[in-house]
Amino acid sequence: MTHPEHYFLGTIHRTHGVKGDVIISLDTDSPARYKSLKLIYVEVAGTLKEYDLKKISIKEKEKSATIHLAGIEDMTTAEQYLKFDLYLPLSDLPKLKGNKFYFHEIINMVVVDSVLGELGPILNVYELPQQAVGEFTYKDKLILFPIREEFINNVDRVEMKFYVTLPEGLVEIYLTDDKKQKQE
Repeated sequence: MTHPEHYFLGTIHRTHGVKGDVIISLDTDSPARYKSLKLIYVEVAGTLKEYDLKKISIKEKEKSATIHLAGIEDMTTAEQYLKFDLYLPLSDLPKLKGNKFYFHEIINMVVVDSVLGELGPILNVYELPQQAVGEFTYKDKLILFPIREEFINNVDRVEMKFYVTLPEGLVEIYLTDDKKQKQE
């Protein structure tokens, strides 16, 4: 389920003790940034429900935290929230400048390659273990490209352009299948 005004923070993984505490995984490079968090949104049946946080204890190296949600006072109730996703409002994110960006920011930005020119808007970003990958359509073909610092020339938030120098031959690989099929 997508929540356009919120960003994914993490997931509730297990209970901690008998008083309703839960351990959450944090999908962030800076867990300490959340040490004074006062509220959080829990996705319940596809809808975000706001909860006050009674306590939060960050474990930075593990990218996790132990939290206590208001209204959840025992382990049995806490167990009902296992595997639920957690969100925060996009407005809470610090603004990034230059070529630093959040993945949600570049969705719909037009990919502009230094050799091929305008290619198409970014449709999606996939966070894979090896690297992030962006997706756009060019000449009716879905094309995946690596989102790596060395390929990014400029992120223009005003013009909604994502300037890159794609690896040589990347786009052609996606277009080659059509040529081979037509020759056969």
